[in-house]
Amino acid sequence: MLIGSDYSGTHSKSRYITYSFLVADADRSPDYPLKRRILREEYLPNNRRMSFKNLNDRYRREALQPFLQTAELLMGLGVVIVVHKDLRRMTTGSNTLKVWKNLHGLQGKWTAYAFEDMVRIVHFLCLLISDFSKPLQHITWMTDQDEIVANDGRLTDVLNLVARMTGLYIKHPLGELAVNSTEIDTSDRRFEDFVAIPDLIAGAFSEVVNVWSTQDEWNKDKELSLDPKYLSEKSNVISTWFCQENQNLKRSIILIDRYDSNSFKVRQMGVFK
Repeated sequence: MLIGSDYSGTHSKSRYITYSFLVADADRSPDYPLKRRILREEYLPNNRRMSFKNLNDRYRREALQPFLQTAELLMGLGVVIVVHKDLRRMTTGSNTLKVWKNLHGLQGKWTAYAFEDMVRIVHFLCLLISDFSKPLQHITWMTDQDEIVANDGRLTDVLNLVARMTGLYIKHPLGELAVNSTEIDTSDRRFEDFVAIPDLIAGAFSEVVNVWSTQDEWNKDKELSLDPKYLSEKSNVISTWFCQENQNLKRSIILIDRYDSNSFKVRQMGVFK
């Protein structure tokens, strides 16, 4: 099992943090590696890296649709979890960082906010592993070079937490569990191309939900829908693709939003109309 993840919405103008995960069964996706190499040779000269932020480049824009179509060859699941920033503590308490330091020790330096973000991501990851892994299956999690794995100390802390959390969520024995950032990528960018899929999805839905929340028709009790005219072209392309049905790559979008001044609500986001 391969898992790629990326995140968006940390800038001050965003009301939401978007967590994007791609879970794929490599053994059941035999056509993907070759198609990816062909696509890169045809559309991405000079070893360009695909990412949402860099789609202003002409080559990357032309590669976007074929890149997404190639992702359809993956047997697995794409999951987007969008969390309102007002929900500052979802997986840790005010003393969790201090308690963890005293009980287990930490190799990296963490602020309370960064530690909450890391623990939140690991919780999401372990829930996905518990639902989709098989006994003794080998698992590789690839994350972008995000602040949660910004250095060796933080990567060690992430590894230790993943080991503990899998023990809580997963009842069957796993095979090898590897955690890496895209820093270890080979010259052909195969790991970066895989993680670029959740990167594109995270960037698009960060824009989608922030635009959605400003519209007059925003209603917290109804299915969400949005006219594509409100979106940038790249977000429109990616989000429309993501909301299409596909036999191989399933999709799910979960929104954890502020409902009123005292509570939050979890729901699935609707499709574009």
